[in-house]
Amino acid sequence: MTGPSRRGLAAISTIVGSMMVWSGCASARLGAARVESSVHAPAALVEPYVPEAEPVEAGTATTVTLEQLLVYADAHAPVIQTARARAGVSEGAVVDAAIGAPSNPEVGLGVGGRTSGGGTGLEVEVSVQQQLALSGEPDARRSAAAADRRVAEAEVNEVRWAVHGEVHRLFVDVLLAVERRVLAERFVAFSKSLREVAGRQVEAGESSPLILLVADADLAQTREALVESVQLEASLRARVAGVVGWPSATLPPVRGELPPLRRAPEVSALLETMAAHHPAVRTRELSVLARQAGLEVEQREASPQPTIGLGYGREAGVGVGEAAAHVWMFTASVPMPLWRANQGGQRRAEAELDVADKARAETVMQLRSEVVQAAIAVNAAADRVELYTTGVVPQLAENLALLQRAYELGEVDVHQVSQTRERLLEASGRYLEARVTYFESAARLEGLVGTELWSVAEVSP
Repeated sequence: MTGPSRRGLAAISTIVGSMMVWSGCASARLGAARVESSVHAPAALVEPYVPEAEPVEAGTATTVTLEQLLVYADAHAPVIQTARARAGVSEGAVVDAAIGAPSNPEVGLGVGGRTSGGGTGLEVEVSVQQQLALSGEPDARRSAAAADRRVAEAEVNEVRWAVHGEVHRLFVDVLLAVERRVLAERFVAFSKSLREVAGRQVEAGESSPLILLVADADLAQTREALVESVQLEASLRARVAGVVGWPSATLPPVRGELPPLRRAPEVSALLETMAAHHPAVRTRELSVLARQAGLEVEQREASPQPTIGLGYGREAGVGVGEAAAHVWMFTASVPMPLWRANQGGQRRAEAELDVADKARAETVMQLRSEVVQAAIAVNAAADRVELYTTGVVPQLAENLALLQRAYELGEVDVHQVSQTRERLLEASGRYLEARVTYFESAARLEGLVGTELWSVAEVSP
């Protein structure tokens, strides 16, 4: 090779090398600063709490407990089934990333003729080429796919815990509806008894028939309250059946007891529990890791991917008696990222990482605010219930008996009985509403902290 030719090749090599170094530096400048992970909680999956209970057979169960419903819902709730199916979509990326090669090999075939000196010979060319990934892109893709799968599993856990909280809340609502029905039946029995007394007094000529109108009106009012309580109980049981995925339209009668009233734990302890256990916090932490892995993939995509190949050619001799020539050739090519170095992909990945970081902070701040509000609501509801449990409710049965006795002795008339009965019914209704508010607030608070709120020895609301 002559001197000028060597100098020309050296110049070309220098230019190409400089361009590749420049493009590599340009790609490096696009890299975003790492976002800190595990800020609020460890970036790891944590299974939501599911109690240990014997699975219930929907076709043969005559009663169900809270624990049985929670276990059944975790396995059969439609929204959980959908979430699990949606998480299966992430498996496609895992399968795709398991294939190390960035693309399929390319096979080429060429057939033609070579004409020279009036003669024509057949020429054949066969080649195969394969693109290589030498920048660590396959490993980065596998890591990113695994990170996305963990996020999908964490989102399933979010749905599972949300169903847990909903079933817990509805279960105590059913128990309170049963309590409401029993109370309504007591008032109906009281009104019936007064109606019978009033009827005997009218027949004996001791009272005006007008008192029957008041007694009938009271009886109708108490019966209406009973109808509403029966309807509420049936409606709640049907709603529970839909949430847990019960095969029949309605749920069997529930079996359980309402726990005693307890005030909310200290807010600082609640916030610590929330940070450690709430599935949404874990999901946001895992999302940050997933987006960091995605950015790593986009940065490695900017590196040139060489292609190697092997070719064979058969050149036929065109002269008389000229033998065919066989040509073997190894090829290698490297793209020169002069203008395109996946800048757009890197910028999008950086933005997605920033969004994941901001969403993590937003979720934690929102949960903290809701935990504080729920704790306040629990304590306020407990105070409301105390107002009734210390006075009105314990003496309810006794007061009804005294009221009936006073009416039978003529110490009070039917109008006074009606007014007193209405006040007692109203007070009982307020007491039940306060209990509903308390237990729903307690269930909401437990849902916000992400795990069982009170000790295992206690029956948590």
